[in-house]
Amino acid sequence: MTTDDDHQPRRRGLLGGLRASFLTGLVVIAPIWLTGYLIWLVTGWIDGWVLPVIPARYRPDAFMGINVHGIGVLFFLAFTVLVGWVAKGLIGRSLIRWGENIVARMPVVRSVYNGLKQIAETVFAQQETSFD
Repeated sequence: MTTDDDHQPRRRGLLGGLRASFLTGLVVIAPIWLTGYLIWLVTGWIDGWVLPVIPARYRPDAFMGINVHGIGVLFFLAFTVLVGWVAKGLIGRSLIRWGENIVARMPVVRSVYNGLKQIAETVFAQQETSFD
């Protein structure tokens, strides 16, 4: 025999409610924090690679007096756009064709380069069609 009390939702105590709210907050905060942390790590990693290549007098910390985290990413993006712009032109296409002919004569390098090139072309071709 069942009574109406058997079908009522179970009431949580104060600690149960706090635990549920904490876990809900964790589910909301963790992805946001991890995303921000990964962006911070990647920008620091790119800065570590890019900034040593830039002459000291052109680095922002030389004329601003502070180290701006992520400025290397901006230099990297500008450099990448510049390389893409040159590569789309006649001279750039000729240089790429010349470089690929040299790589084609190197057995191990040829395999690695062709594999990475194919992956990059596949990924970027899929992204271009998804933007349409």
